[in-house]
Amino acid sequence: MTETNELHARLMEDARNYDPAAHHRGLLAPYRDVLLVWRAKFMSYERIAATLDANGIRVSPAGVGVYCRSQFTKAEIERVRRENRANTRPATQTRASNPPPQAAVPPPAEPNSGRRGPKIARDNY
Repeated sequence: MTETNELHARLMEDARNYDPAAHHRGLLAPYRDVLLVWRAKFMSYERIAATLDANGIRVSPAGVGVYCRSQFTKAEIERVRRENRANTRPATQTRASNPPPQAAVPPPAEPNSGRRGPKIARDNY
């Protein structure tokens, strides 16, 4: 019975001294911008965790996922995607020197070809 009381006292002391901030995912905080770019480039959590592990940062894919979902909004990821697309376009290309290819436009239909157009859905029968 004494062992149970001692165990209870030690566990209670550990519970009182527990600091939740010490066990937060602060390991990835210094690499927030890197993770944001990787997520904007559709890199998976597994691949991010493997890359970080190869560089000496041990983290699980689930840990990367929790961090990314809590830190990044979809709008922020989309903003970085747009910036990446704008940065990858060649700045020297102009419309006059290299026009985009024209799509083939179908010829206009004859007005009285004997065919009726599509039927429009109506609420009143």
